Amino acid sequence: MGCRKGFDERVGRRTILRGLGAVGTIGLSGCITAERDDRISESGPTELIQRGFEATGVDAPFETTIYANAENGERSRWAQLVQHELNETGLFDVDFEQLEWGSYEQLCLNMADNAENALVTLDISGGWDPHTYVNSLFHSDRRSPNGFNFNHYTDDRTDELIDSGLAESDPERRADIYRELQERLARQVPISIVRSGEETAIYRCDAIDDWRQYPLPGSEYDAVYTPYGREFLESEDGAELVVDLPATVSNPDPVRMNDTTSNMATTPIYEGLLAVDFEGAVRPSLATDWEQLDPTTYRFELRGDVAFHNGETLTADHVRATFERYAGTPRETDVYDWYEDTVVIDETELEIHLEREYGPFEVSVGVPIVPLAASEGALDLSEEPTGTGPYRFDEYADGEYWRLRRFDGHWFDGDESVPERPPVETITMRIVPDPASRRAAIEAGELDLATQISAADVTDLETQSAYCVERSAAGAIDFLVYPAYLEPFTNADVRRGIDRLIPRETIVEDVYAGVGAVAYTPIPPLLEEFAVDSLDPDR
Repeated sequence: MGCRKGFDERVGRRTILRGLGAVGTIGLSGCITAERDDRISESGPTELIQRGFEATGVDAPFETTIYANAENGERSRWAQLVQHELNETGLFDVDFEQLEWGSYEQLCLNMADNAENALVTLDISGGWDPHTYVNSLFHSDRRSPNGFNFNHYTDDRTDELIDSGLAESDPERRADIYRELQERLARQVPISIVRSGEETAIYRCDAIDDWRQYPLPGSEYDAVYTPYGREFLESEDGAELVVDLPATVSNPDPVRMNDTTSNMATTPIYEGLLAVDFEGAVRPSLATDWEQLDPTTYRFELRGDVAFHNGETLTADHVRATFERYAGTPRETDVYDWYEDTVVIDETELEIHLEREYGPFEVSVGVPIVPLAASEGALDLSEEPTGTGPYRFDEYADGEYWRLRRFDGHWFDGDESVPERPPVETITMRIVPDPASRRAAIEAGELDLATQISAADVTDLETQSAYCVERSAAGAIDFLVYPAYLEPFTNADVRRGIDRLIPRETIVEDVYAGVGAVAYTPIPPLLEEFAVDSLDPDR
C-alpha cells in the first residue's frame, strides 16, 4: 500500500471553522476579574502568588488537589510535574489524584457548580478557525455542563471579542480581534495553556509506502480516500487496511456525536456540502458550486445522482431536513449558531439563510448530510450510520472492532489525481484502549497503521527501520483549569504565578518526547494567521 500525494500546486490555506459540540448557559459560580498590573513584569512567580494570598486573606500552604484521568498516562505525568513545582514553593500543599474517565468528566463538568477545590488537566480539539478554540472555553454563555467553560469564567470584553470575531469576515480585522482576545486572556489567565499538539501516525513500512496525516483530531483516516483532498491510499484492489481506535464508538449519529473516536470511525461514511482539505482550504463536496448573495444568504448547487448508502438520491430536501434535524439535540449549535432556514429552489439548488453574519460559515455548512429516512425516524443512525461517503458501515463488535467497506455507488468519477473508487476495500478499526497494547499490536503486525500510540513510543519506534512516521501540527491544545470561583484562585496574581511555574519545556520534552510545542495562548500554530507567538511568557 501507499499514499499517493495530490495537489501538485498547493493552494493558500484559508482559516475556517468546524463547530464544536453542544454548549449552553447555566448559573454563574464565580467571577474572574483582573486587569494588567504594571508591577507584574517586575514580580517573580512566588511574589505574585504571595501577593494574591494576601489580597484574598489566604495563608500558606494552601491545600488543593490536581486531577488527571487514569486512561491518559501523559496527562497524569504532566499533572504531577505541576504538583511538584507548586509544592516546591512552600505556598501550596497539592495532592494528586486519578479518576476513571466517567468520574473525571463529571468532575470537570460540575466543578464550578460544586465549588470543587480542584485543578484539572485537559485537552481540547478545535478546527480550522480560531472560534473553535476560544468560544467553548471562554465565552460566558458556554459554561459547563453544556460547554467547556469549566470554571465559569466571565468577562464582558472577552465575550465581545469572541462575538465580534465570529461575525467579522475580513481576515485582517479578524486577526486583530483574535490577537487582542489572546492578549486579554494571557493577562487574566482563566486557564493555563501548556502545549499545542501534533497529529502523529506510525505505520509499518512494508504495509504502507507513504501516508498524509490530516491535522485535525477526528479525521485521522481521511487520507485513505478523499477526493476533496486529492489523497488516497494505493494498494492492491480489494485490500484491507487495519488501523486503531482508542475507545469504543459511543454514538455514530452526527447529532449525538461528542467524542473524537466516533468522528474517527465515521468520517469516511459521511459527507457535507463543503469540505476542508489538508491545508485548510474550502473544497466542494456534495455541492459543486456556491456563492454569497448578501451577508446572510448563500446559494448552493448540488451534485446530481449522488446516492446514499440506503439507496436514496440526494436532493435539496435532504439538506434542509438534515439541518433542521439538529434542533433540540446535543449538537444543536453545530447548525443553529448560524442557521435561519433553507429555501429549496429545485432538487439541486437551494439557498441557506443565516440568522446573522457569520464569518466562518463555509466550514460550518460542512455538517454530514443524512438520508430523509433518518429525519423521518425510519432509520436509526446510532445503529446504522448512513451517508454518501466512499465507505459504508459494515459491522461492529463492541470493544473489538469497527469495520467499513467500500461503497461502490459513490458519486466520484475519478480524475488525474484520484481514482474512481478507493483501492482499499475494507477498513477495519481495531479498538485498543491501552497505549502499550497499541504498540504491541503494530509490532506484532496486527495493525498496519496507528494514530493513537503514545508520543514516547512513536519516538522510539521511528528509530527502527520497520516503521515510518508522519507528523502534522494539530488543532489541539493541553491546558490546566483553575478553580477560579474559589479563593485564592479568584485572584489573577495567583493564577499568573502558577502559570509561570508550569514547566512547559520539560512537559513537551520529557512527557511528550518532543512531540508538540510549548504554548501560552489558546489558538495553535496550525492557524498561523491567528496564532500569537510573541507574547512575553513573563507577562
